[in-house]
Amino acid sequence: MNTALSVGGLAIGLAVLVWYLLRWWNAQKNVKTGKDWRSLSPLASGIALGILAASCAGGLLGTVAGWVRNLSNMAGDKVITGATGATTQTVGTAGVPALTPGGAIIVLAAFVSLFALWKKIKDTSRKPLAFGGVAGATLGMSPGIAGSVALALIPLVNEAGNNLLGIL
Repeated sequence: MNTALSVGGLAIGLAVLVWYLLRWWNAQKNVKTGKDWRSLSPLASGIALGILAASCAGGLLGTVAGWVRNLSNMAGDKVITGATGATTQTVGTAGVPALTPGGAIIVLAAFVSLFALWKKIKDTSRKPLAFGGVAGATLGMSPGIAGSVALALIPLVNEAGNNLLGIL
């Protein structure tokens, strides 16, 4: 679903990212051998899955991503208005390419894998994965940096899926 992003939705998506990145940074303060970048992989995976769900034109994944974006917009608009008194506006939507049938197969396989392995995922990785999905679904179609990630990720998924269809 293609729901436009508001300033409030942008604030919610950024707040989720800042929250997890600051927690990760503070946990890494006393590490002497360098930062453990692998511990960010659940958050990054969630962001990628959220972007892919937001790229779905419809269906269950696209509808849920649209709901997440709408809830982020509503909650963020209330917070922005209540905290600052400023009015919010629509930020816009990035012009990302549509999923091809092959790309849709890859997206579906990724989500089926996620649901099949959910119980095997460590409890400490579930929250960043879920909140990364919220950030990805919210920010993934924005006309900024996150939208640029979508502009790179979706053609990659489409190409992998098209190659898979060519093999089969």
